[in-house]
Formats: sequence, structure tokens, C-alpha cells
Amino acid sequence: MGLICLLFTVSSVNAQQRTIKVSADESVVTKSLARKFKRDAARLALRMESKNEDLRYQSIDIPQQNIETIYTMLKTIYISDPVAQSIAKCNIHTFPNPSIDHFILIYDREVEWAWPLLDGISETDSDDFNDLLDEHDLIIERHVQWNETEDAITIRSNKPLNMAAVANEFYNIEGIKSVDLGVPQIGGNDINVWRKSDSWEIEYVLRFGSFIADKGKVHIWKYRFTDSGSLEFVTEGGDPIPDYMRCNFEKEEETFMVMKK
Repeated sequence: MGLICLLFTVSSVNAQQRTIKVSADESVVTKSLARKFKRDAARLALRMESKNEDLRYQSIDIPQQNIETIYTMLKTIYISDPVAQSIAKCNIHTFPNPSIDHFILIYDREVEWAWPLLDGISETDSDDFNDLLDEHDLIIERHVQWNETEDAITIRSNKPLNMAAVANEFYNIEGIKSVDLGVPQIGGNDINVWRKSDSWEIEYVLRFGSFIADKGKVHIWKYRFTDSGSLEFVTEGGDPIPDYMRCNFEKEEETFMVMKK
């Protein structure tokens, strides 16, 4: 297999430049981090689909090709760029919107199919309900009292799925009142991806401070990954990162050349 040359520049306030040749050694990506990147890729791929139509009416499966493409980009950026490795120390991953792994069903507590749940058994007496669990490889993770007349169960998937579309199928079951997709109301760290004519733009967003008190702050890093295989660090900006944060690092301007087999 031939070599792919990935070139990118890390911009910052310092004028000093240096060129580094780095091997694309995947051993620096731990299994835990790889799982996070794969979840990030699945959520980002699903966000792309949400631009076309309401996710409730789309396919339950997330396009695998888009997941693989985005995962490869996230992993390559991390492997290739020490700045990206510092970014990872901030635990910057996709904000949990849309849901790719769980949702909460709120239902009438008196419905007969839910009686096993009242006895602490994580199953139902509804064939339709159970068939949906089996078809999409779902489990009942938790059962709680929701209010005076309704209970709630958390449904979790074993792989990333379009959970808005999955939840929509449960509305046909007797007693289901509403669905909560579990999306937080307050923003947090995030990754954004945009498809351009001949490249991808990747943005890492670090949020800190009190967003509840309207004192939230944001720091952003942007990369561009072209279809020809080059990777560029585009910009870094926003509010200064506090010294106390784990991801704080010295800023410098660097040019990297990555040789990948």
C-alpha cells in the first residue's frame, strides 16, 4: 500500500515554526478513545441526515459510510496533531444531540403489558413491544415512576441508531403517552462537521464558565480535511482557556508532515 502525505499547519500567536514528521501510529488511540470517536462519528453522521428531514421519519440505521469517513478523520487528527491530543484532554466530544443510544418512554402505569415492570422484571407482556426490542437490539435499562399516573422506562440500544426514528415506532403501542429523547437543555462541549465542495471542516468547541448565569465562554479549534488527503489547522480562537483546565497547553505555530502507510 502506498504512502499518503497529510500536511497541516497549527496556527497560534507565536512566530516560531517547526516541521515534524510523525508516523500515523494508531497505538496512541486507546480502545476507550476509539469508542468515543466512533460514537462522535455516528452522532455527526446523524446530524448530517437531520438536515434533510425530521429524524423521526428517516431510517433507523445511520449511514455506515459517513460514520467510517468521519471516524477516520477524527482519529487521524488526533494521531497527527499534538494540539488535538491536548484538545482531547478537555474531553471534547459531541454534545448528546441527537440521541444515538437511548430514549425514555412515558406510559400509563395501569396498562396491562407493563405489569411485569411493576414487579421489577425488565420485560413486558406486549408482543409488539418485545418484537421492537428484538428487532433493533434494544434493552429495557431502567423503570421509574414518572408522576402520579405514569411510569417511565429507559430504552437503550447496543449500537448507535437514529433513536428518534426508533422511538417513533413505539407510539403505536397502547398506553404510550410521550417520548423523551434525553437531550440536555444546557449546551456543552461539542464537535461540528460540515461537508464542503472538496473537503470537510471539523470544529472542536470547548465551553466553560456558567452558561446558566449567561457567563459562559467558548474556545474553538477548526481543521480542514480535503478530499486529496491533506489536513490543515485553520484557526484557533475564542475566550482564553483558564490555566486550571486539564487541556491547557502552550500555544505555538507548527507545521506537520504526516506519512501514513
